[in-house]
Amino acid sequence: MAKLQTGKGSKSMYLQIKEIYHDRIVNGEIKRGDRIPSEMEIQEEFGVSRITARQAILELEQEGMVKRGRGKGTFVIWQQGIEEELTHIKSFTEEMKSMNRVPGTVSLQVNKIVPDEFVASVFGLDSGQEVYCIKRVRTADEVKMVYFISYFPLSTNLPLDPSQYSQSIYTMLDYSGTGIPKKIEEKISAILPNKEVRNALKISASMPVLLRERISYNEKGELIELTYCYYRGDLYTYKISTTN
Repeated sequence: MAKLQTGKGSKSMYLQIKEIYHDRIVNGEIKRGDRIPSEMEIQEEFGVSRITARQAILELEQEGMVKRGRGKGTFVIWQQGIEEELTHIKSFTEEMKSMNRVPGTVSLQVNKIVPDEFVASVFGLDSGQEVYCIKRVRTADEVKMVYFISYFPLSTNLPLDPSQYSQSIYTMLDYSGTGIPKKIEEKISAILPNKEVRNALKISASMPVLLRERISYNEKGELIELTYCYYRGDLYTYKISTTN
């Protein structure tokens, strides 16, 4: 049985318990669909208060590891991370469907904004000109996977009503006459998440994320998208295949 550290400088007990069950899930000791112990069972196993046990389960739920069902218990929803092939241009929705994962969106904001100097320079805007800014948290099988911050020129005529985003934005761009991306330029780096990203994905400050910076062009060579994609580093891997 795992023991909690109680010495000076030790992590909070609920975080230690969360990490123990996180490791058990990731290592396959507790599998997808299995029920994890109840608050009372965790309380008895570790000799902690009911509040501490409840907080540990809440942390697991916020990280997308488990899902609570009223009167049914708490069950594991996490599954092995995603490995994405970087040789194709696909939307997140298409990518997840190709892996038999269910894509979803748990948060979406759409606004017209005056962008910062860098974004304005990318789109070649004059001072004061606006762009669309769309922020989304995308899920795979109900697990928060990636936080997108995307900018699009006003010529794309995207709707400002979030309820109209029931499909891939690339599909919406195609329907609007803008066209889907035919050429992309990307840069990938590993970073620690800022507060906005942490809050969006419900992750800790110490969990690395993969930042994917993408600029997309349509068939006419027009710049149609600038997106910052923040992928959970523990659930996402990129694969590149090359030949001589």
